[in-house]
Amino acid sequence: MSSPTKQKFIRKTLVISASLLSLFTYPSLVLSAPPTATQTQSSSESDQEVIADEKSIYPIAERIIRANGLDEYPWRIKIEEDYDDNAFARDLNQIIILKGLLDKVAGDQAAIAFIIGHEIAHHTQLHTYNLTAFEEKLAKRLQAEADTEVQNLIATETKKFHAYQNTNRRRKSLCKKEDNAQNTSLASSEYRVLNCQGKPDADKLELIKQEILTEKREQLESAVKKLSRQQELEADKFGYMYMVRAGYDPKGALRIFNLMARGPYVDDNNSSHPSFMERISAVKELMKKYPASNLADEGAIRLRQNPTPLTFDVSRDGESLRINSRFSSQPNSSQTDN
Repeated sequence: MSSPTKQKFIRKTLVISASLLSLFTYPSLVLSAPPTATQTQSSSESDQEVIADEKSIYPIAERIIRANGLDEYPWRIKIEEDYDDNAFARDLNQIIILKGLLDKVAGDQAAIAFIIGHEIAHHTQLHTYNLTAFEEKLAKRLQAEADTEVQNLIATETKKFHAYQNTNRRRKSLCKKEDNAQNTSLASSEYRVLNCQGKPDADKLELIKQEILTEKREQLESAVKKLSRQQELEADKFGYMYMVRAGYDPKGALRIFNLMARGPYVDDNNSSHPSFMERISAVKELMKKYPASNLADEGAIRLRQNPTPLTFDVSRDGESLRINSRFSSQPNSSQTDN
């Protein structure tokens, strides 16, 4: 699962999958039965046009949104045709799930709830904004460091060249006699950026700048990937809390990670995601720190306070299902917080 970042840098990869084809419940684990799509009326007749996959996800997403008090704004869900094992948060309050996920877990509602909760967490925790801001700030800092390094190198070599002139008064430059005085590309190999006349050499400077910037880019990528891994763990944390408050089996997260750990994925420090084993351990710790019964009680209170399921419509893009806010779901009520 991933939070969307700039396409120019990282495409966060979803490391969990779920089937949306044949949803089923866990009566012994789900504290109260989630509503079905037929239990809730859409506020628009356009719901008939929504793809069945989006409508099948609606009861799970709607319950998570309401049980966690995230219903002040609409949420959009879209199933994309790309047959890949991926899902991500996009734009404002939009969740994208690719159809490749449909073949991985056969109708595990808790697994789907974790996917949705994880992607919602990327939105609520401002991961896209924070990662982009971090990348831009770090890029500016590293560029300034690179410029400083180049200037320091020029100053150091210029000082060295002047010292050479003072001790070799008969030789004012490093140029050989047969060299053309205008040929500034010839210089002693002792100098990385100066030419034989002790002036900065454009070609040498360009090479040095590229070497430094390459090193800085590696630092940038490493730092952004590190933050990305931290954000994924945070999205796992909130995704776990969101799904359990809605009454879903917390082990759904473990089932997904255990399944995906069997696939041909590489998890290492160069990845934008933590390893599956690390995520499994983290979820197990969350289960101890935030007991399911406590979280479910919190969600049950919110569900009792707002018992009416949120309505849904087709988004204006004609491709997404929009789960309406509690305000637009109750058009006759005063638009004030409860």
